[in-house]
Amino acid sequence: AGETEENLSATLIDPENLDNPDGEWTKGTKQESKCRDAWAALLFYAQFIAIAVVAGVLGVPAVEKATNTDSFNDAASQTDYTGLIYASLITGFFSLLFSALSLTVMSMCPKLLIQISLIFSLIFSGLIVVASFLYGNWIAGIFGIIFFALSVCYACMVWRRIPFAAANLNTALTGVKANAGVVIVAYFIVIVGYAYAVLWMVALVGVYDKEGLCNTVNTANGTTTTCQGSLAWGYFFLLLLSMFWTQQVFQNTIHVIIAGVVSTWWFEPAEASSCCSVAIKDSFVRATTTSFGSICFGSLLVAIIQTLRAMAESARSNNDTEGCAAFLLCIVECLLRCLEDMLEYFNKYAYIYVGMYGYSYLEAGKNVMTLFHQKGWTIIISDNLISNVLSLFCLIIGGLAGCVGLVLNEINPSWFEGYEGAAMGVAFGFSFLIGVVISAITLSVVDSSVDTVLVSFAEAPLEFEENHPELSSEMREAWRQVYPAECGF
Repeated sequence: AGETEENLSATLIDPENLDNPDGEWTKGTKQESKCRDAWAALLFYAQFIAIAVVAGVLGVPAVEKATNTDSFNDAASQTDYTGLIYASLITGFFSLLFSALSLTVMSMCPKLLIQISLIFSLIFSGLIVVASFLYGNWIAGIFGIIFFALSVCYACMVWRRIPFAAANLNTALTGVKANAGVVIVAYFIVIVGYAYAVLWMVALVGVYDKEGLCNTVNTANGTTTTCQGSLAWGYFFLLLLSMFWTQQVFQNTIHVIIAGVVSTWWFEPAEASSCCSVAIKDSFVRATTTSFGSICFGSLLVAIIQTLRAMAESARSNNDTEGCAAFLLCIVECLLRCLEDMLEYFNKYAYIYVGMYGYSYLEAGKNVMTLFHQKGWTIIISDNLISNVLSLFCLIIGGLAGCVGLVLNEINPSWFEGYEGAAMGVAFGFSFLIGVVISAITLSVVDSSVDTVLVSFAEAPLEFEENHPELSSEMREAWRQVYPAECGF
């Protein structure tokens, strides 16, 4: 362990070594502006168009047929969603406000918040153990104790690294607040993703109807439409692949845009220091044009694994699957989950190089992982301290939004009157969900910024010192606290 820390100190703290590491790694450079991994982008556009065609040709008629039934019309006439719409708009506004305030709060005391989030995770694990034993679930309680013990060991091991994580978080927040418009871009992409989800659902209904799995039946009470049975595995695979791939593409596009904006703020702060800076526009254009193929490439790999895992889960939950077959499917599902996690971890840092320099997907992944290996940072990037803070704030903002929902229920009970005795639960739960979704989008921007800062600090600390001396001093001081005995300056 002492030798590892000595190696880390030698490569992380000395700025000369940082800019001149030994090994095959070379510092990233801006790539020529041209489309990379174009085949993946063309394939993505093709599947997107295919879903749109299926939705238009098969889905729309199927939806119209279903909505014209007597049972649907009776239910629609008895349900008034006006109150929920008003409540969602008001709760959404307050969620945006709470999310914006959370950025300021985190920048005021990042170290304390990381400590609180780490302690909170331990308390939560302990409560799960207690609840398991209280309800007589001894197996869950025993596993809970093991998990709690591992969590305590992890907390003790990473506690001394909190100062650097806090400095990293503060730097990332400063970069985001200097280019606040990037949050608006993230919301725009999420809205587009939601529109695609609706389109995909219409296409799914159309395929179900085409396969004869949806039937309209005339009864004494009118006509009703029901959908039963399972799709053929081929259709099931293609539809799931389309959904997972598109979701990954939208998510990673946001990640690449933020990487481009924050890296520009790091190297050229004059171009990335306003709400609607040039860096935001340029990063958005690159991510949706020349680098879009790279985004689609990595997203496709993850989507294939997610689709296979979903199909394994579906097959395992089938009543006809039992015994040895169910056990094998469980193993396959576990292996696919591990493979998915590893690939998403790889993508997270590969896409930073895509956003920073415009590398192709494979080249970006190779370069950034070589960078971390040569710097000795493979230990540092395994820490998940900042993600704990962001998750905690998501829950807090969700809770505050839920309280807003309760207040709205008291002020305008008619908005939730159709839910009988569950009005308060619906008001809180509905508002809580809105708060969590909106805060998750906002804080995902911070998470991507944190990753970009980590890569940039590993690669170009001298530029950071030149352009942002106060923040650079804070991060270097954090290293003095993490490695006091080995620090050489």
